[in-house]
Amino acid sequence: MGGRTLNRIILMLGGGALVGSAAALSEIRTQNAAPMSQSAIPIIGYLPDYRIAGLDPSVCSSVTDLIYFSLEPTSDGALDLSHLQPETLARLREWKQRDHFRLLVALGGWGRSDGFGAMAADNVSRGRFVQALTQFCQDNQFDGADFDWEHPKNAAEEDAYARLLSDTKQAFRPHGWLVSVTLAAWQKLPKEGFEAADRVQVMAYDHDGRHSTFDAARADVDQIAGQGAPRRKICLGVPFYGRDMKQFEQSQTYSEIVRRYHPAPDVDEVEGVYFNGIRTIQQKARYARENNLGGLMVWELGQDTTDDTSLLRTIHAVMSNPAIVPAGG
Repeated sequence: MGGRTLNRIILMLGGGALVGSAAALSEIRTQNAAPMSQSAIPIIGYLPDYRIAGLDPSVCSSVTDLIYFSLEPTSDGALDLSHLQPETLARLREWKQRDHFRLLVALGGWGRSDGFGAMAADNVSRGRFVQALTQFCQDNQFDGADFDWEHPKNAAEEDAYARLLSDTKQAFRPHGWLVSVTLAAWQKLPKEGFEAADRVQVMAYDHDGRHSTFDAARADVDQIAGQGAPRRKICLGVPFYGRDMKQFEQSQTYSEIVRRYHPAPDVDEVEGVYFNGIRTIQQKARYARENNLGGLMVWELGQDTTDDTSLLRTIHAVMSNPAIVPAGG
């Protein structure tokens, strides 16, 4: 799929368009030296199309689910594949076969959600989209889809979103595929949508100021649960990046922060940038596990380090053996 004429690919189907002190670091190294084993609860990592080429594939051994970000729905029910190349598909399938994670495709996201409204509201377009998505997953060995509509504008669009999730789950059920929905805590979703989703992934980050504290994460989970999402379905989202506390649009990846500042494991702020350090990530992972949440979701894998400071390895260590984390850690 090369050349400008194939930059936007539309599938057609059924007549429609388809860190710190030596002691602390020693403890972290001990955790990360643990053999990779199946996590007790899902560890779900997003991998954007623009990170594929530079990703160390060994990170895939620490996730149970990898979500490729992202495809876009069009207003008439087509599936826009312009962010997906054949070599990417081949790489994802190779990693999946080796590490045995579930592979999901993300739909929408920030700047990629314009087609949702018209598509979801129209029965014909919505049906066409669900059919095209089902065919895509079947043809490319995906195990489900993650919906990230940012954002429905009103109650009518929220209702249409719930119908879209329900229709997709009905189409996916014979295949045993997953349907997840990713929401900010302030978003609303009708009961039908929570019932249809296998997972409700909470974007517990990008708040004002210290954008992703532990207390805010717990409040976000409570808020989504208060809307009717069962806690067993709720997956807590954690950031692998930091934001400037005064200039929200300014951000740095966790790997950039480690390279520039070498923060200690219990540090979450450097020069006005708030991020989640190792201790905070441990705390969030323990919270998810001890409260029987549906999993922990990461945005995103390409922002992490690949050494003893890795946040993903920290999560995996907690999920696989929480006893290694000190009480209150």
